[in-house]
Amino acid sequence: MRAGKIAGVEIIVNNWFLGLIAVFAVAGLADKALLIVSAVLLHELAHMLMAGGLGYKVKQVELLPFGATARVERLADAGAVSEIMIAAAGPLASLGLAALCYAAAGGAGSWQEEIYFYGETHLMLAGFNLLPALPLDGGRILRAVLTRRRDYRAATAIVVTMSHIISCLLIVLAGLIFLLDHTVNLTMLVAAGFLLLTARTENTLAGFRTMRILARKKAELIACGIMPTRHLTAIEDAAISEVIALFGPEQYYIVHIVDQNFKLCGALTETEVWEGLLKKGIRARIKEFL
Repeated sequence: MRAGKIAGVEIIVNNWFLGLIAVFAVAGLADKALLIVSAVLLHELAHMLMAGGLGYKVKQVELLPFGATARVERLADAGAVSEIMIAAAGPLASLGLAALCYAAAGGAGSWQEEIYFYGETHLMLAGFNLLPALPLDGGRILRAVLTRRRDYRAATAIVVTMSHIISCLLIVLAGLIFLLDHTVNLTMLVAAGFLLLTARTENTLAGFRTMRILARKKAELIACGIMPTRHLTAIEDAAISEVIALFGPEQYYIVHIVDQNFKLCGALTETEVWEGLLKKGIRARIKEFL
């Protein structure tokens, strides 16, 4: 559901988020629901400020049950460091706000309970978002780290698997709580369902990212006539999968191929590698692309 715009950024309220707020309202905790909304907005504001500081424009923010997701222009083309910085900004801000709340609660008088709750909300928001599951911040940080050694799709698949494991653990934990305490932890069950559904979407979208990045690079090269380039050298028997795992989003790549005596056999542009991959397959050796 679209809730309007703030400073040119469209605000979307996810149905799962609406359901969680409705649960709080039915339970007579509407005031605490408002505190949760404000905590989520502050968490996301930190992401937006970091993205803006790195030169990325935020187009849309979607409020989710345990955080929010910003639609940032060209973020899919960002390098691992930029993605880590943007993802980490939210949890760090929430942890800082939690510390401020706990520090201020002692002298808050009649507001002490509300401030403690607000601090706990920020703390739980940071803790949950640091779980290594997509689309949470922790999952994005882990995927960015993995892309330093693997291609984006493989890194996404690993984190999606972890997301499914975490979802199952949350369901098991909710079951144990019910058996021991005879209470149903709806928050935990909603979190498990949310992670299961959204992780699948991330896995589907990952397949389109590589081609989108390559299209952007080609368009940029055509428009500017020049762009930053990185050169790689590969032995002719090197697996093409090992070569493309080194391709990043922020530079165009030229691969020099040498034989066993380190004599130059030829060179391939990044575009030629990807086009050849469609014909030769992921198991091919780079010498087959010449």
